[in-house]
Amino acid sequence: MKTHFRKMMSADFTLGKVLVTLKTLFDILALLIQKPSRDSIHFARLILKIKPRFTMVRNRNLINLYKLVQAVNHQDLPGDIVECGVWNGGSAAMMGVAGKQGRNAKLRTMWLFDSFQGLPHPSAEDGQREKKDYFPGWNKGNMDKVKTIFNKFGLELGQVKIIPGWFESTLSKTPIDSIALLHIDADWYDSVKTVLDAFYEKVVPGGFIILDDYGYWKGCTEAVKDFLSEKAIDGITIRRVNKGGAFFQKPLFKNYPIHGYDG
Repeated sequence: MKTHFRKMMSADFTLGKVLVTLKTLFDILALLIQKPSRDSIHFARLILKIKPRFTMVRNRNLINLYKLVQAVNHQDLPGDIVECGVWNGGSAAMMGVAGKQGRNAKLRTMWLFDSFQGLPHPSAEDGQREKKDYFPGWNKGNMDKVKTIFNKFGLELGQVKIIPGWFESTLSKTPIDSIALLHIDADWYDSVKTVLDAFYEKVVPGGFIILDDYGYWKGCTEAVKDFLSEKAIDGITIRRVNKGGAFFQKPLFKNYPIHGYDG
């Protein structure tokens, strides 16, 4: 019974959509009260256009994505934007809007990877809760909705490459030269590890790796720790955005400032 109720709370079902909407409105109200500013109003308007239909990403994580896109533009870093775990395209659209706004606006190619069949089955490295709650089609995204939200914001679809399929079949075959920002919203250990194995080396020095599920899903957190340990990567500071979300900057040749979400 508990598993069935948790299933209904996912955004694949009406109850889940209602809960996401209520939480979104509460968080927006809190943001406007705690940090009343033009920026807060700007973010509130953007978020209301994309939730709950186009993304389940938490408000703070969306704001962090926006700020980090503008950070790589400010630093004039080369490379594309890559998102692994797209669902209906809301977080990708948030990054697209960020890229074309501000004094350092820059048009970058965006690579969007998703099975569009829902999440794969959790592995042994994921927790018992994940295995118990899992159902086929969980968080099944829709490519038409991705295109809809990009059109809604007037974003150039010619710069967007939507790559459907399981990560192990698509990531290594895609001709990406360099990455300025890598957003991983893949939940499970195997998926997150597959993304890091495929793309970390392509992230330019100073580029950002954002982990939407770090600290929330056990598998995501462990995959990051194992990857950094296996590759003996030093000089990494993982910065938490909230209870579910974090990011880090690839070690730099220069000490650029980091401007992520600070609230």
